[in-house]
Amino acid sequence: MSSKIVIGVGIAGYPVAAAGNTWAFLQWALGFRSLGWEVILVESIDSTKCVDSQWQSVPFEQSANKSHWEKTIRDYGFEEKSFLLIDGESKDKSDLFDSARGAELFLNISGHFKNREVLDLCRHRIYLDLDPAFTQIWSEVYGEAMNFEFHDLFFTVGPLYEKGNVRAPQAGRKWLGTLPLVHLPSWPMQPLSGDRFTTMTHWYGYPPVEYQGEWYGNKSEEFTKIIELPQQTKASIEIASDLGEESDLQKEFLSKGWKMTVASEANHDLLSYQRYIQSSRGEFSVAKNGYVKSNCGWFSDRSVCYLASGKPVILQETGWSELIPSGKGALSFKGLEEAQRAIQQVILEPEIHSLAARALAEEYFNSDRVIQEMIRKVEKSL
Repeated sequence: MSSKIVIGVGIAGYPVAAAGNTWAFLQWALGFRSLGWEVILVESIDSTKCVDSQWQSVPFEQSANKSHWEKTIRDYGFEEKSFLLIDGESKDKSDLFDSARGAELFLNISGHFKNREVLDLCRHRIYLDLDPAFTQIWSEVYGEAMNFEFHDLFFTVGPLYEKGNVRAPQAGRKWLGTLPLVHLPSWPMQPLSGDRFTTMTHWYGYPPVEYQGEWYGNKSEEFTKIIELPQQTKASIEIASDLGEESDLQKEFLSKGWKMTVASEANHDLLSYQRYIQSSRGEFSVAKNGYVKSNCGWFSDRSVCYLASGKPVILQETGWSELIPSGKGALSFKGLEEAQRAIQQVILEPEIHSLAARALAEEYFNSDRVIQEMIRKVEKSL
């Protein structure tokens, strides 16, 4: 199967200091295009949510939404194959219909795109969930409309969902697993450099959710569990977050030896995001509490960018080590002591872990491989 695909993205909808979010969508488009697919990007946003760079409401024509969308599609060569609907309308809507008609697949990332007219033009519609456990809990427990309707197949980056033994609901769907991907030509191997392990995070994200009497939370509580880590290692560990300098919690982490910086600077645009990752010693990060608790196998789409750049990743266990080897290049941990040991291993053998990181990206997260495996599952399921 290699033909035409329409990909529903969320680029214009997240226009300010959200480069990591844009990369998460863009890598899928670049990956399919590299495999010879004709790729069409579509997005639909509400004009009432358009903002300028200071988050002030403005008309679409003066918005950061418009400028971020146009720069992204121009820089990555999608000008002739991208369509942005404002309040469901576009001057190019007839061109969109002509372009989408007969497409083999519609890949709806996070279910953002809801225009039934366009979805119906494609032979098969795939829902790709980027927030495993939370997506399903929101749907099944809270009754949130997650736009599952009108899709033929459901994939999630919680790959252990496919085995059916995660501690989270299925929301009435059969979920197929996929790993996150990285477009390797966009993320070349980098030389050994950097004096800090880094990561980026929304500290609180969104409110925790409840399932069967347990609460599924965000990264905040997982970071708090290991707040003593810098005092137990000689490593410098930096978190780029949205806490703010006046936050009492940020001051507490600083007092424990953590380095803290502003996420909006590192996440300002696609290149600053890339520079931040590639100038790091490696990544150290916890996972959302909900990913840990559900044991869904989630692995970060940011972490695969570190790996591709030759930057080792130390990432909290979510079940991911059942699918991806842990120990060289990517190291899992469950608590403070395991985190400390993993950091020490990387410090002692930096070159070995750097080469292993790139090798893992090539073998497991290479967009060619991940997409081909997805297509194999699609062909088997339809």
